Amino acid sequence: MATSGTPNAGLDEIALRTYINGTDMTLVAYTNTADSLGAATLVSNLVQPTEANGYAPIVMDGTWSSTDGVVTYTHSTSTHPGWTATDTWSATVTGTALIFGATVVHFKDVLVPFVAASGKTLIIDMTTLVI
Repeated sequence: MATSGTPNAGLDEIALRTYINGTDMTLVAYTNTADSLGAATLVSNLVQPTEANGYAPIVMDGTWSSTDGVVTYTHSTSTHPGWTATDTWSATVTGTALIFGATVVHFKDVLVPFVAASGKTLIIDMTTLVI
């Protein structure tokens, strides 16, 4: 037994209110210096690639689900959302963020900076971003 905690049903309720009913969330890439974002980061602090050559924020219009508080997401057009470059982007991508309005819900630096070139694809596994 425990003296406090959040049961699985409670975790699912939190996930429901945060993600599943959060239909206005968007996925963006950023070019900020790695390890430079923190607890006070807002969308206005994110430096995003210029919306050209295959980069544009992605509306999270797929299906969210939760089991025991573990959130999964399947994008509307594929298993995982992402970008395919049609040419070089304005800067090297150092991370991705899930945003809601002016709020950064989650952010995560990529392990290897993404240098866009024609035909290269940056795919985001949402489970790695929202954990």
